Amino acid sequence: MLRKPKLSLLGISIAVASLPGIAQAQAPEDRRATAVEEVIVTARKVEESLQDTPVSVAAFSQDALEQIGVSEAADVSNFTPNLRIQKQTASQDNYAIAVRGVSSGETALAIDPTVGIYMDGVYIARSTGAAFDLVDLQRIEVLRGPQGALFGRNTIGGAINIVTAKPRGEFAFKQAVTYGSRDHRRYQTTIDTPEWNGVAAKISWMADRGDGHRESVYTGGDLGGFDNTAMRLRLNWSPNEQWTLDYAYDKSDKEGNTATSQLSHVRPTYASPFSPVYGGDYYDKASAAADPERRGKLPSKNDNLGETNSDIDGHSIVSSYDLNDNVNLKTIVAYREWKSKSRSTEFGSFPSDGATLIDSGTGAPVPAGELVSIFAAQRDSAQRQTTFEQQISGFAMEERLQYLAGLYYFEETSDEVNPQSFVLPGATLPAPFTTPPGVSVLLHQPFFAYATDNQSYAAFGQATYNLTTDLDITLGGRYTIDKKETTLTNTLGGATTPSTIVDDESWSNFNPSFSVNYRWSEELSTYFRFSTGYRSGGYNVRSSNEASFRQPFDEENITSYELGWKSDLLDRKLRFNGSLFHLVYEDRQIAQFEAGSGGASTKIVNAGESETSGLELEATYIPTAGLRIMATYGYLDVNYKEFFTGVVDPVTGFPTGQNRDISDIASESLYAPENTGSLALEYTFAPMDIGDLMFRIDSTYVDEMTFHPQFTLYDKQDDYSLTNARLTLSNVDAGDGKLKLSLWGKNLANEEYREFGIDFGQLGFAVNTYGPLRTWGLDLAWEFNRD
Repeated sequence: MLRKPKLSLLGISIAVASLPGIAQAQAPEDRRATAVEEVIVTARKVEESLQDTPVSVAAFSQDALEQIGVSEAADVSNFTPNLRIQKQTASQDNYAIAVRGVSSGETALAIDPTVGIYMDGVYIARSTGAAFDLVDLQRIEVLRGPQGALFGRNTIGGAINIVTAKPRGEFAFKQAVTYGSRDHRRYQTTIDTPEWNGVAAKISWMADRGDGHRESVYTGGDLGGFDNTAMRLRLNWSPNEQWTLDYAYDKSDKEGNTATSQLSHVRPTYASPFSPVYGGDYYDKASAAADPERRGKLPSKNDNLGETNSDIDGHSIVSSYDLNDNVNLKTIVAYREWKSKSRSTEFGSFPSDGATLIDSGTGAPVPAGELVSIFAAQRDSAQRQTTFEQQISGFAMEERLQYLAGLYYFEETSDEVNPQSFVLPGATLPAPFTTPPGVSVLLHQPFFAYATDNQSYAAFGQATYNLTTDLDITLGGRYTIDKKETTLTNTLGGATTPSTIVDDESWSNFNPSFSVNYRWSEELSTYFRFSTGYRSGGYNVRSSNEASFRQPFDEENITSYELGWKSDLLDRKLRFNGSLFHLVYEDRQIAQFEAGSGGASTKIVNAGESETSGLELEATYIPTAGLRIMATYGYLDVNYKEFFTGVVDPVTGFPTGQNRDISDIASESLYAPENTGSLALEYTFAPMDIGDLMFRIDSTYVDEMTFHPQFTLYDKQDDYSLTNARLTLSNVDAGDGKLKLSLWGKNLANEEYREFGIDFGQLGFAVNTYGPLRTWGLDLAWEFNRD
């Protein structure tokens, strides 16, 4: 499969080499790597070599991110074993994240995630709104396994650590432009200022725009288009050799169209004239439009680019002061605000026949020809967070002891208004909405709002002691206190007018960790790691009655046992790292989607204990100058011990009235594909007078997985593979700077794959969103540096 691109490269190389000015008496210097480079990470909140860090970490350098084509955190998912980051249905800014099968797909702002996201040391509390554009990246690290001791609550699956580039302290300018398929245009400008009186600055600005990859049946307009801008300002002040002060401001504005959810299935019980709950003409049209295979045109009436918007403003100050050669004090203070609105999220609209679709608000038929969404929701969300962290770190006992300790405070307020409207056969509804078979009713849930006010306090520490030259042991721990007050306003229990209820609760937890690391030689080290994590409890704001809301769900605890190795072999031509792990997950809280005449909602179910065993392998091999081969593999085996819950018939979508153990169904791989892997080949040609030519081709594989513990028939994601390629010509002299050109393609085989899905159960249908088909683009970047 890899030979054909190699032959194409050979032809390109010959053609380029034949251009005037290429041939010369003395060949340019050969800068191609002959050994795997050292990678510095901050997985333990201090800078250290990846190979010296006894943690399962996948690290992507600035060059690696460029070759993959990363613009947001999700882009590294397919190249990281046992990591899944997927945008959720009807959203361009909400992530569902899973590490080693530990996941949460619930978007409610009152329910915490299971994987922590950090940017320059600052915790980002919500995976909703986390799909922001990343500007001027230096590195992304993915820490697998619970990180409770150092990174705190809600990192029971792991953590994603985003590191942006610091000011250089010298003048530099970079302008990058991308043009691609579907009129994709991306512009990025970065300016570094010279250091002046100890102050250096870097400012980056980005605009990213493109048409959608689907089309409206009704208007012919694009569905899935986007118009995003982002900027980041970073200031560094070093008044003396002991003290540095970093200030960062980041802003992200996203506008988009999210009407790309495809109606994949309509339940025959609603669409059959012989059914006692037949929905009539409206469901006939919906059933005709449903298709399990990807369609290029969708029955959406909403092609407005400004259908959704998401705005982020973030400030952070990091102070680092060296008390002496062995002790450092670091202070992190940050404030972040996210606001998001959706005018109307829909999953398909169909015209009324003027007779058999009744509006519950007026009691009259919806006028003929009027397009009515089978399900529509508006959303107005906001979240504000403040972070304070004080660290002390250093060395003692003749540098045999390395330590870090700190205090942490976090405060957050969130609120959301989320009214819904939807269509159901009247024969399924209670009075006064009951109608004969063949008639459907447009129902309105005019008000659904909630707010939450959270505080978290923690004390943490970790120490590594060098017992012998080659043996280290590390002990860590963190004590956390969480306090939450949640307010819900809704028409609970079938009430006709909304009511407001408030409840509060607190949780506390201690998370220890232990690891031992032994260096067998300069080439090989092994480690054993015991780590724990904790996700705080909370309130289910999608509860259907007051009693359910007032009963908070429990905290979750996870314990991990991991055996890993780090190796640089064959004179550092081969880097081969891996880990074997076993997770014990207690009181796992699963959000089970449920729907009915009250609309779309979820219930939080305690799934008891589950265990996961797995394997992660990562290898980089440089057999000869210029050739780099990279491979990854992840394996997961998820096993629920006992999961007692109400059983839902996946065919009809209705509860069966039975409670039983569904561990056999839930273990099928909820957000946890059994196998994931990638293979990439990069070849840099011998240096030429015009510049450096490199070719990359990669392929990624994701096994099948599900998005719900019971609804697995109509929104299941089958296994798929994606193939991408990039050809880059860099270090081209252009005026006083250097030019870089890259021609790239993604999903070259035009694979049709599901990115996310929701089965709406009793509402009678299932929807899926699909990843982009084949895309191509050209990157052009000009960079100028001056000392």
